[in-house]
Amino acid sequence: MGQKVQGVQYFDDYGRKEASELTMKVGGVANVEKHIRTIADGDKIISIDLDMKVANKATLPVKPVNYLNLTDEIRELHKIKEVGTEEILGRKCTKYTLEVVYGGQTTHSTVWIWKGIPLKNETSSNGMVIVTEQATEIQENVEVPAEKFLVPEGVTVP
Repeated sequence: MGQKVQGVQYFDDYGRKEASELTMKVGGVANVEKHIRTIADGDKIISIDLDMKVANKATLPVKPVNYLNLTDEIRELHKIKEVGTEEILGRKCTKYTLEVVYGGQTTHSTVWIWKGIPLKNETSSNGMVIVTEQATEIQENVEVPAEKFLVPEGVTVP
């Protein structure tokens, strides 16, 4: 049920650089693959359609939560609660619940965090799970190609 998306998250410079690449099937019967790269830079995000060679830049409506530095203000704002620990891929994760309100809509998430990185995320709205993401592999201390954090040549960001 739902759409299956495969992705790779890249972190470098101790988490100061972050990017992801997604591959998803679209088009129903045609079963066309779509390739998207997202580059995060603070509260800005660049989303690049690698097939169409177009990009969009936006400001995130809600600043990402830094689980390595949870302040009382952030805990209160998102109603973050630590609800236990659980192992994912052999890593001991701290499990949190939180709420995000945007545009009058509230979503509830449960996240499993290891060293500040979400290894699993379940997000629901109106009691129904709408997104589940889970890491299937972790590679540590590997060199990440610099181009993963760059807009590819020939793509213009408005």
